Amino acid sequence: DDVEIKIAYCGICHSDVHQMTSGWGESIYPLLPGHEIVGRVTQKGANVTKFAIGDKVGLGPHCWGCLQKDCDACSQGKEPYCNEKRETYNDRYPDGTPTRGGYADHVRAHSHFVVRIPEGLDDAAAAPLLCAGITVYSPLKRWKVKPGDKVGVVGIGGLGHLGVMFAKALGAHVVALSSTENKKKEAEKLGADEYWLTSDAEALKKKSKSLDFILATTSGNADWDSIIRLLKIDATICLVGLPEEDLKIPAFALCAGRRSFASSAVGGPGEIQEMLEFAAKHSPKIEAWVKVFPIDQVNAAVQELVEGKPRFRNVL
Repeated sequence: DDVEIKIAYCGICHSDVHQMTSGWGESIYPLLPGHEIVGRVTQKGANVTKFAIGDKVGLGPHCWGCLQKDCDACSQGKEPYCNEKRETYNDRYPDGTPTRGGYADHVRAHSHFVVRIPEGLDDAAAAPLLCAGITVYSPLKRWKVKPGDKVGVVGIGGLGHLGVMFAKALGAHVVALSSTENKKKEAEKLGADEYWLTSDAEALKKKSKSLDFILATTSGNADWDSIIRLLKIDATICLVGLPEEDLKIPAFALCAGRRSFASSAVGGPGEIQEMLEFAAKHSPKIEAWVKVFPIDQVNAAVQELVEGKPRFRNVL
């Protein structure tokens, strides 16, 4: 059921840094990161029918799952929530073999988790869509963001810049929320209609109950009380950034508007394929803003990410 992919590009995700340093729990060393992979099929197993040798494909954060009909996750296209799912790296297959990621020449994965890269998307700019792109697209679809909705995106970085573009493409009025002014010009170019400072609590108070949905992409703590109070009654804030420490969520801010604090991981391969097709067909195309590094400069590329320099994704 497997395919082998000769890797052309691999995005560097902030989750790679968390796992390099065991920030999310003890990692499996030696560690080979990378789960935003674009390349071409070089070999395939006897059961693989949906791909041919030479096809341009992608592999995101998962490489295997139970795929059983009685699995509530796999049977509904929610494979990332399967109890038996395996991460593309820093995990083990059921037989104990470690999984290895995309900072490499080749990678193998179960064909069910491999997707087709649509024509028209730049290969390097498409790579981050396989994790960052689906991470923001999935909750926007899950909470049915639609034309006319006023959507806030907290954190204008590797995830947030794509969140702005996808929310805008879905027809929303997009508010970029950042702690400083230094990404305002970029946010406007991405399509944000407004730019609010999360560091200005007094200004945020005047905008209370004005947002239909908030996508929180930050991987650190924030002034959650001020941010949550921006939501209208019965509205939802969804966390997709994953900090290494637990968050302190203000209960009164939630209760005061009967608001919900939710979370989301990546989508399954079917939803990833849907997201890629949407990105390719939209005008203008939705592609990550990337800086490309040759593989022998991987340490420099990772260090830039650690220092928060990318605008907005580094790709090998």
